Amino acid sequence: MLFRDYKIGFADAEKEYLRTPEIFKDAFFDVNKILDELINKYAFMLIGKKGVGKTAYNAKLQSLSDENDNFFVEPMKLNDFEFTTFAKIKLDSNLSGTKKYKHSWEFIILHKLYNILFTKMKYGENTYINERISFLDKIGFPINLDYKENTKMLSKLKIGNNIVSFDLEFENKFKVKPITYLERISTINQYLIDGLNGTSIYFDNDKIFLTIDGVDDILRLKNFKNEIILGLIRSIDNLNVNFEKNKAPIKIILLIREDIVNQLTDPDLAKIKRDGSILLDWSRNLDGLKKLVNLRFKLSGVGEDVAEVWWKTIFPKYIKNKDSWEYILDYTLYRPRDILQFLKTCQTLYPDKENLVYSDIQSVLNEYSTNYFIEEMKNELTGFIRDDLIIALPTILQKLGSRSFFLGKFYEIAIQQPTIKNLNIDEVKSLLMLLYTVGYVGQLHHNNRKGNASVIFKYRTPRVNIDYSLKFITHRGLFKGLGIADG
Repeated sequence: MLFRDYKIGFADAEKEYLRTPEIFKDAFFDVNKILDELINKYAFMLIGKKGVGKTAYNAKLQSLSDENDNFFVEPMKLNDFEFTTFAKIKLDSNLSGTKKYKHSWEFIILHKLYNILFTKMKYGENTYINERISFLDKIGFPINLDYKENTKMLSKLKIGNNIVSFDLEFENKFKVKPITYLERISTINQYLIDGLNGTSIYFDNDKIFLTIDGVDDILRLKNFKNEIILGLIRSIDNLNVNFEKNKAPIKIILLIREDIVNQLTDPDLAKIKRDGSILLDWSRNLDGLKKLVNLRFKLSGVGEDVAEVWWKTIFPKYIKNKDSWEYILDYTLYRPRDILQFLKTCQTLYPDKENLVYSDIQSVLNEYSTNYFIEEMKNELTGFIRDDLIIALPTILQKLGSRSFFLGKFYEIAIQQPTIKNLNIDEVKSLLMLLYTVGYVGQLHHNNRKGNASVIFKYRTPRVNIDYSLKFITHRGLFKGLGIADG
């Protein structure tokens, strides 16, 4: 079989689902049985680093929905959500922290759920649903309004004709005159929640999932990022609890990056994470990564009886006295996207070959490092680190002249870059902290009096924290593309 004939898939799981849906039917590897947790248990928040496969789980849920009429999955993608507009929604002055945005998120999500039930699942004959849809229409939020338009409407809920007509309908419905934004939205939210009740609606055997993905785009927002994300998490947790109480077979699932969650601080977040989150991490299941690759081989037509050993059919058994699978893994961060992009690069450079030799693999690694791994690093830093420092980072690493370096040397070279202005040491520490946390740099730890050192990368040894006095070392996935010495 030629490399061009393999069905490796795409870097983006959404494109895979649209173009090669058979991947999610026949070649999806469910690490640590996460699907069962998401479908049948309380956990609602799938957390993981960029590239570990969160969106693939979203696509798998949609794939299951295609096969089962009673299993409905609707994605809500926030990639083009109006976060800037959402941040400007007028808040009552006494609200702080997650309360600022929790109720607005609940309204947007509940409106979306009613839209799903009415327009896509044809629950239009239910009195409770129709009553609430009619009320939403009267207050200016018709059911066909998408969540982006909802955000704009909420932001206009201030003064003038909009608020006057809104309040008239509100007072007519609830027999009380609203005074604050919180009173208006929280009352309506509870009304909508009460309508989604298993005793009022005959759901039959239906299971309904709303998956929320694309939170990364909030990183472009300068203010209120943390409050908005915390509000989203708190709102989903609250809604899921209410659905469970109401015996409504509805669940909201949030897919979110680990580095975004790690920057949040909230008294209740630890409890929510403990009860409701799943960490998608392949570093403790490297055998799972191999099985994922073997499933792609099978999908491509490799027989089941040989798929387990097929890797050593197309690659050398050993590279530099090391098992070739382990050798290639050293150039990844133990993420599915990394290993699949390595295979895609093999296809791109050597489409007409059946197997590769050592020199071919080195060419592949050079290409993979330059056009994938370095770019992934820059993308992963976006939103956390200033843009001029991200752009200059490859040049800084190159000018270090070695894979290993100290903080002082890195800072010295960084401030010499003409494109970087007014850089302080704390900003460099923040950069190195993020690079270390994700795994793009590690550190050299001395173990004994003889000075023997071991290389520690956090994605392999999660409990080891950064020490700025120690020497840093660049990940192998970077140094080939950067052209720096391995030493």
